Amino acid sequence: MTESELRRIERVEVDKLFGIYDHSIDLKLDDRVTLLHGPNGTGKTVVLRMIDALLNDRRSYLRRIPFSRIAIRFHDGTEMELHKSRKDEDASTLKLYEGGKERSFPIHLRTGAERIAASIGHLHPHPEVPDTWIDIRDDELLSSSEIISRYGDHGSPSRAKGDSSLNPTFSAFLKTANTHLIEAQRLFPFGRDQRERSRRRHWQSLPGYMVSTVVEYSNGFRNMLARTMADYGRRSQALDQSFPQRLIAAQGEMPAQEGMSVEMLGRRISELEDKTAELKEIGILEETQVRSIPVGRLENIDPAQARVMELYVNDTTKKLAELDYLKDRSRLLLKKINQKYQHKSIRVDSEHGLVAESTDGQDLELDCLSSGEQHELVLYYDLLFKVRSNTIVLIDEPELSLHVTWQKEFLPDLLEIVELADFDALVATHSPYIIGDRDDLMIGIGGSN
Repeated sequence: MTESELRRIERVEVDKLFGIYDHSIDLKLDDRVTLLHGPNGTGKTVVLRMIDALLNDRRSYLRRIPFSRIAIRFHDGTEMELHKSRKDEDASTLKLYEGGKERSFPIHLRTGAERIAASIGHLHPHPEVPDTWIDIRDDELLSSSEIISRYGDHGSPSRAKGDSSLNPTFSAFLKTANTHLIEAQRLFPFGRDQRERSRRRHWQSLPGYMVSTVVEYSNGFRNMLARTMADYGRRSQALDQSFPQRLIAAQGEMPAQEGMSVEMLGRRISELEDKTAELKEIGILEETQVRSIPVGRLENIDPAQARVMELYVNDTTKKLAELDYLKDRSRLLLKKINQKYQHKSIRVDSEHGLVAESTDGQDLELDCLSSGEQHELVLYYDLLFKVRSNTIVLIDEPELSLHVTWQKEFLPDLLEIVELADFDALVATHSPYIIGDRDDLMIGIGGSN
C-alpha cells in the first residue's frame, strides 16, 4: 500500500479507562494537528500508547491497561474495535467494520511468549523494551521468538495453549494505517544496537549501554546522506552515459520540435544555480554543480546549441531531484533549530552527520547539549526524517525540558513541519504555552474544558 492510500484516523473512543473514564477524541483532520489536554491521571499518555499498541498489534500493553473498549474510526468510514473481556482478558474480541459489513475475531491479549515466560521463574519482563525478557540467571535478553524457540516445547505444553496469532484479515487491515509514537522520554532509547550489546552478562552495568538519541540520529543522518548521494551519483552517471545518444536522437527530431526559448533556458539555469547554491549552503553538496551562464550569452546560440543546453538543463534537474527530500527536510530542520540555539548551531557534515559547533567554530559533542536543546533536535528530526506520509504521529509532552519561549514556538513549527511532511499529529500536553491561541485545535478529556 502506498503512503497516499494509508487510512487517516478520524475519531478515537476509549471506554472505562481505569474503570472510570470514557474518552472521545475527534481529530482535526483539516489542520492535521490535534492537541489533547486534561488533568494528570486521566490517561492522555495511555491513550496515545493504546492507539499505537492497537494498530501495531502490541497486545501485551493493552492487556495491562484497565479498559472495556477502544475504537478507532478512519476517514473512509472504516472502524476497528477491541472489546476487552471482563472475565477473561485472553477471550477478548476484535471487531472490524468495513464496506457496511461487521466482522468479529477472538483475540488472546497474552501472547504465546508471554504465557511461556510467565511459567518460568527465571524469566522477567524487561522494564523498558517491549516483548523482551531478562534471564535473571545470567542477565541475557530474550525476544518473543527466542522464548518460543527455546522454551516452547519444554515442560508442560499447556503453557503455549491457544492460538495467539492475529486473524489474517485483521492483520492485513492493520497494514493500511500507520502510527509513530514519540514518547516523553526521548533522549536515551534502547535500540537494536543496544539490545545486541546487552546480550552479554551484567547488561545494566555495561558502560555506555544507552546511546543518546542525538548521537544515534546524527549517525542515522550520516548514513541517509551517504545513501542519497549514492543514488544521486548513479542517476548522474546513467544520464551522462546516455547523453550522446539522446542528443543525436534529439537533433534528428529538431525540425519537428520546438525547443525552449532563450528566456526559458535562462530562467531554468538561474533556478538550478540557486538550488545548487542552497544544497552547498546546507552541506549536502560540496561543490556547485551548475555554473552561471549570463543570459546575454544565450541570445545568439543556434538551434543545435539550444538543444544541447535544453538537454543539459533537463538532465541537471533530474539529477538534483534525487536530493529534494533531504534538502527540504534538512533546510527546515536547520532553520528551526538554529533559530533557537544560542551561541551554537547545528550543521550538516558528510563525514559525521549532524554536528554542533560554537560561534567561534569549535565542534561540540551532541550529547553535551542541554537537555532542552537535545529534546528539540530529537523531536524535530524525528518528525522530519522518521515519519511516513499520512502517518498518525502521537507526541507525548513536547514541552518537556523546553523554556516557555520554545514551548510557544512549538505549535507553529509543528504546523509548518506537517505541511511539508504530510502527516497527522495527536499531541498530549499540559502546557498552555503549547496551545497558545489555537484552542480550536484542543480536545479536553477527563472533565477538562
